[in-house]
Amino acid sequence: MTSPLHFLAQVACDAVPPLPEPASPPSPGADDPLLRSPGSSSSSSSRRTLSSPASSPVNLHIDYSPPSPGPDPASPPQPLRYSTSDNHLPPAALSPSRRRASKKHSPVAALQAKYKQQMQAKRRLFMERAMRIKSLDNSPVNDHQLHVLRMVYDQITMYPPESWMVLIAIVIRRAFKQVKNWFSNERQKNKEGKCVRTETQEGDKVRLRPLALQCPQWSDAFFEEVVMIYDYKVLMDLRANDSSN
Repeated sequence: MTSPLHFLAQVACDAVPPLPEPASPPSPGADDPLLRSPGSSSSSSSRRTLSSPASSPVNLHIDYSPPSPGPDPASPPQPLRYSTSDNHLPPAALSPSRRRASKKHSPVAALQAKYKQQMQAKRRLFMERAMRIKSLDNSPVNDHQLHVLRMVYDQITMYPPESWMVLIAIVIRRAFKQVKNWFSNERQKNKEGKCVRTETQEGDKVRLRPLALQCPQWSDAFFEEVVMIYDYKVLMDLRANDSSN
């Protein structure tokens, strides 16, 4: 009985094609079909049949397919296609410090910083103008000045920020220190009335009267317009009263 190893060795030997025999000089009459022996053709055909790969027990033939040809060098170049993928990390994936840095350098933050610088420069100019106004320390306010101060206190706010008191001092031509002292003394004498905390357009925290909350947004420019209009109205009324008397 043949062992498995001998069987596998026999199969491997049968699968290997035989080496070609060295060419021998043709015998006389080999090319002549008349002189050829009858069994020579059958033996050669049988030998070719046995040595063909199809008749071997194991077929080791591997199909080979040539590689696909590359692009034709003579063809025109194809246009590049832009990628629609976003390589940036989403905001949620950024750390808090990187999010703050990205907001700091955003165009909106740059505009806000520029607006803040312009606002501070404008307030410094108004403060310089208010500090140049001189008035006697113990001199009482006149009727014109009292009407404007009372309107701001009763209808707008009991706690005007510093920038608003500067504007009041410029409009009524009164020293800034005296305007500030008037509001402080008036709060000690009369604290009646309700105030609501809110924020101006410049970001200042203020407490406004309910009547002033009917305006959509307060700012330094809007407060200045209100005070100037009321100051003009008071002057016109006082002149009318003087002319009638």
